[in-house]
Amino acid sequence: MVIAFMFIRNIPQLMIGLIIIAGAFYAARFFKEIHFPNNGVAYFMIPATQLEKLTVGIVMTSFYYFAMMMVIYIIGNLLGTFLNNILVNVGTITGFNIFHHSSLRWELFSAFMKPWKSGYANLVTYLFEMFLVVQSIYLFGSIYFKRNHFFATFLATNIIQILLSIVFIIELRLIPGDINYTPSYYDWGRTVASILKNVFWLIPLFFWIVSYFRLTEKQV
Repeated sequence: MVIAFMFIRNIPQLMIGLIIIAGAFYAARFFKEIHFPNNGVAYFMIPATQLEKLTVGIVMTSFYYFAMMMVIYIIGNLLGTFLNNILVNVGTITGFNIFHHSSLRWELFSAFMKPWKSGYANLVTYLFEMFLVVQSIYLFGSIYFKRNHFFATFLATNIIQILLSIVFIIELRLIPGDINYTPSYYDWGRTVASILKNVFWLIPLFFWIVSYFRLTEKQV
């Protein structure tokens, strides 16, 4: 991961994708041992409640992993910039220089964006919000599915998104008149956006609660 950040340290889009995908893989494999008879029995024999085990999973996959990714980004950014400038100096001496001098930049910490919320905020803030949602879904997938946890969760998530999109399109079709100018469409869109803003933070909580009951069911 440090090597990857050394190469993409100034490209926020790639860094976001790397962090999200790597985190999803980690969360999807966190509870994989409970699906094997021997390992599962040993895991559930640990003298801790299901709430404690799930809390450890949430902390490790969401908060700790995200913090470590930020540390890795810092290390990769420092090393990448340092090695790049060394190669520039070597290329200048040898007369064969394919690198360019690069100043130390903190794109992940300094970049700002304005997605579906009002106002601007640091990119890390929105990355952490998105990270929490993704991690909660794939952590649940690691408990629910017996094998191929990442791909099974990815497939199930996309199927649900397609179904929700179909419902959304049907709802649009039911609105009379021109959807670009009718007040009913405008008011309906604002209502949906307001609901999404309020529901967004409930998504991780929902999957954590469902994960607790699924983990308890697996123990039984």
